[in-house]
Amino acid sequence: MANRYNKSRVFSDDNGKQYLNRIEYPVIPIRDSDIFINGKFGQTFINLANQFYGDKDLWWIIARANNQSESIYTIPGKEYRIPQEKGLIFQEFNELNS
Repeated sequence: MANRYNKSRVFSDDNGKQYLNRIEYPVIPIRDSDIFINGKFGQTFINLANQFYGDKDLWWIIARANNQSESIYTIPGKEYRIPQEKGLIFQEFNELNS
């Protein structure tokens, strides 16, 4: 799968200051294939992405699916959704950022 920064572009303002463009993330609907887990103390979306996807850089999929942007840590006992349709998520991600 593609790295989420592959389509990032640098642009310059009128003063020549350079910026990295913003990346748009897709809405990730609930699907029958999703896995649900309960958060544990010290667990992060990075750990979960590595465990379920074999790629820690995909942590943003789990965070986005659970509408959590404040912290990379799970809340112990809270239910979290782990989307399994990575191909569909990447397709929409690429459409939003092409």
